[in-house]
Amino acid sequence: MKISIKKYTAAAAVLLLMGSCSKDFLDRINPNKPVSEIFWSNEGEAQAAMATVYSPIRGQMYGYYGAYTGYQTMNRADDVWFLVGEERHTWEYVTFLNTPGTAESDFGSLYSGINRANVLLYNIGKVPMDENKKKELISEASFLRGVYYFLLASNYGNVPLLLIPADVDPENKPSTPEADIWKQVIADFKAAKENLPVTRPAAEAGRVTKGAAIAFLGKSLVYTKQYAEAETELKALLTAPYNYDLVENFEDNFKDNTKLNKESVWELVYDGKYGSDGIWGSESPNSRQGFIIPNFAGPAGTGAWFKLAPGISVVRDFIAEERPKGSDTRFDKRMYTSFYWKYSDYETGLTDGAWYGNLSFDKLWTESLAKISVNPGLVYPTINGKEGRFLIKKYTNFFRNVSGANSMYDAANTNNNFRLLRFAEVLLLHAEACAKNGNTAGAAASLKRVRDRAGLANKTWANADELMKEIIHQNELEFFFEGHRFFDLKRWYQYADMKKIFVDNKKQGAENFQAKHYYLPLPESEINTNTKIQQNPLWR
Repeated sequence: MKISIKKYTAAAAVLLLMGSCSKDFLDRINPNKPVSEIFWSNEGEAQAAMATVYSPIRGQMYGYYGAYTGYQTMNRADDVWFLVGEERHTWEYVTFLNTPGTAESDFGSLYSGINRANVLLYNIGKVPMDENKKKELISEASFLRGVYYFLLASNYGNVPLLLIPADVDPENKPSTPEADIWKQVIADFKAAKENLPVTRPAAEAGRVTKGAAIAFLGKSLVYTKQYAEAETELKALLTAPYNYDLVENFEDNFKDNTKLNKESVWELVYDGKYGSDGIWGSESPNSRQGFIIPNFAGPAGTGAWFKLAPGISVVRDFIAEERPKGSDTRFDKRMYTSFYWKYSDYETGLTDGAWYGNLSFDKLWTESLAKISVNPGLVYPTINGKEGRFLIKKYTNFFRNVSGANSMYDAANTNNNFRLLRFAEVLLLHAEACAKNGNTAGAAASLKRVRDRAGLANKTWANADELMKEIIHQNELEFFFEGHRFFDLKRWYQYADMKKIFVDNKKQGAENFQAKHYYLPLPESEINTNTKIQQNPLWR
């Protein structure tokens, strides 16, 4: 049986998983029996349950990759500038003024995903279905639980480790040391890779594969500094049976008509024709299934709310290395996808772009200037003596040259996918693991593939330390506005060095950054309801 993630409306199966009631639900089952005795009777129900495990990270408004909460919080490093006057919770997180009481924590939604995975893993044994398909579902649920714990460990550190459904073991649990959470993450990804398929049919687009499990396993091993094993795992993705590669045009990673391409290791699949505008992020039959980050990041005058702009330092770092003489552009190819800007301000030979009903960059900038001008400190580097002017282009609907194309209120604007893990990340993680292991040739080879796609000149590096500097630099440029930067800096640098980077890069709130901000605090609501949990030691 095949099940499409994007076509699935989560609410019906959530009712089954959580034991909630509705008129239709009660019409079909005996309400005097526990849900676990009635559900899990066939493969279709198991597949429906599987779809609900994806839901908390696919939330279009709320949830970890939701545009209103998670996506803004995870981009709290120096590569993104948050415009003043927007949501208070966002401002507190990105300027390091947050507290355990700061609103819109994604802690609960991550545990919702974990509990749904636990429910499936606990009950799948009783489902009469093909054993190989059953093993595949077990691997799929293990992968997703691993992802949820990966995000919890990365963001919160010490958290409760729950491996049994809440209705089976409802007791509150204390926090588990972060190192043990990482062990579970790695164990889940190792279990996941055993029985996941290498490829999926089109009808199962968005469901995880063996390659995604190996990539996340390698990433987790790099995060925990187990570089030898990480290099081995990630190297496997560079050869058959895996056919991942970089797309030639970097822009194809962010357009809705080039989704699920050869660079995609795992995408969160969205489709605006499902659901309606009226329900923001709730799990119900009418929940919107569209991709709405463009509504938050797009420039003013394009149907967007225009809440974010490029950070100052990422522009500086993009222009630091120009392409070789005779190239068709002056700057790194990725810069033309990452930002809107007026090419003729800084180079010759290119036709200036036009978007959203042929609006020029000057028009976009003028429309956006009212917000930009009230943000003291947002001053981009000058180029050739001209003022730097840049707006976020990546993950906006730049490819739809129609008026208002960034508005989420038109379903046609919300059909893109979020590329959660691209092959470029596999290459840079592999390069990092190789560099840390002293395999400078392996590191240089993977790093070269990323630089070549960006149109940069060939380079050589004398040693592993020089390679790591370039790997750090390429991660910043490759994954601008993809939520990587904060977590990369956190694992590469000690507190004092990370603060200095923020200060030097004119990061908003850099002066407020303390060692405790390596983590988000456990939310006050959780502390108040779970008498056994302990706040992260840095936040006590």
